[in-house]
Amino acid sequence: VVRSALYAICAEMKSVIMRTSFSPLLSLSADLSCALLDRHGGVVGQGNDIPVHLGAVPFTVRAVFDAFPIDEWKPGDGVIVNDPYAGGTHLPDVSLVMPIFHGETLCGFSLSRVHWPDVGGIAAGSSSVCDEIFKEGIRIPPLRVMENGQPRRDILNLILANVRVPEDRHGDFRAQIAGARRTERRIQELAERYGVDTLADVMSASQTYSERILRKRLSKLPDAVVEHEERLDGDGIDRSSRPLIRVRIEKTGENFKVDFTGSSPCVRGPINAPFAVTASSVYYTLMAFAGGDIPPNSGLYDVAEIIAPEGTVVNASYPAAVVAANTETSNRMVDILLAALAKAYPDKVPAGSYGSACVYTFGGVDPRSGRRFVHYETIGGGAGGSPHGKGANGVRVHMGNTMNLPIEAAEAAMPVRFLAYQLVDGSGGDGIHPGGTGVLKSIEFLADGIEASVLGERTLSPAHGTAGGADGRPASFVLQRARGERVPLDAKSGPHKLSRGDRLEMTTAGGGGWGRKS
Repeated sequence: VVRSALYAICAEMKSVIMRTSFSPLLSLSADLSCALLDRHGGVVGQGNDIPVHLGAVPFTVRAVFDAFPIDEWKPGDGVIVNDPYAGGTHLPDVSLVMPIFHGETLCGFSLSRVHWPDVGGIAAGSSSVCDEIFKEGIRIPPLRVMENGQPRRDILNLILANVRVPEDRHGDFRAQIAGARRTERRIQELAERYGVDTLADVMSASQTYSERILRKRLSKLPDAVVEHEERLDGDGIDRSSRPLIRVRIEKTGENFKVDFTGSSPCVRGPINAPFAVTASSVYYTLMAFAGGDIPPNSGLYDVAEIIAPEGTVVNASYPAAVVAANTETSNRMVDILLAALAKAYPDKVPAGSYGSACVYTFGGVDPRSGRRFVHYETIGGGAGGSPHGKGANGVRVHMGNTMNLPIEAAEAAMPVRFLAYQLVDGSGGDGIHPGGTGVLKSIEFLADGIEASVLGERTLSPAHGTAGGADGRPASFVLQRARGERVPLDAKSGPHKLSRGDRLEMTTAGGGGWGRKS
């Protein structure tokens, strides 16, 4: 009962943030995640949120507690951080960690990781092509932004001075505070009802339980050593650069070891993955491979042994650019892990997906109001067919879990017109269980001076079929100029300077098929 309450509290924290945030990316698309930690920083509960956010939580809190030791925290404290080189994912994901006390006793911590639609940098939306992290936006190491329950104006003013549309980002930050306060109240109610010692015991036991169940399930599977490698579509800067991700998985007894030795060194473009992002991809794959029904917490995370050489695209070294790893590299990494596992367990593993979150961003000044605007959105694609059925059409897969953002909301708020938003029939790979279809989204811009960027995947590497299934159809991105010129875009490009009447057409990839048709 208590363990289930911890997960319910995470869901309520998310609901509060969505209902009080300013950005449609949060209030409508739900690009945020929430977690609960015990008094030692172990994850004891998390929302049904975004895997790349959640798997990185242990690394985030480790960096936070290195800067602010646990025994120094007081009621009303709060620490903000977004640094990918301090346990974060990418700069737009801003985390707030706050303690939860019951009387004088520290019960644990809450963490919300919220995608701010803009954190500065060279392009509106802070998700574009660049060659070092300094150009991606403001990088926030762990900073005490809350004292005695109130924001520190000096810290907050410094951060907001470096973002576009600071009033909206301030509103999103206040929503994170509201979520933390609701979480604190709910944990205090549990402590009052059951006692702080019982609450602490449950938090510890739930982690042990999840680890025990996962190890038991692994022990029942045949041992195997499998390898796989694939190349990414490019880094957005060097068209000849197609970095390799190579993985070797050893499943022996109840142990699960993942070794990325042999993967390419860091590249110039923003597809280098911080170790926390790579670990998140491994954790997600392992949990899904084990059935997906084990309560997720640090007990599960502790099972995986991960080797990722520093200075490679799977363990970025400072100051490599990283913003697209969160959305693109992580999803391709999951497909690579699944392709390796399929060599030993084809009856348990789906085919490749559209391997992306397909991020597009744009921003400028709305001539109707004179107000600056920023838009960040992801586009769904085809999921891979699986032993259990056809792949889903037009969904966010694997490491992303955001909802559809209504076209009406975007058109009402910004000078854009959506010309198409539809499934691409026949884009999924054939098979006994075919892959899901990709999506076409076409946007016309109704003002001059807008800049736009695209971060995608699978233009050159179609989603692989599994167990004899066919590959899916690749993605494509095109900029149609108002004057008639049609410009094919690489998978990652921008920022592009746009004029009134220009159009951006984005077609995501279809998923791979599962099983060979007789």
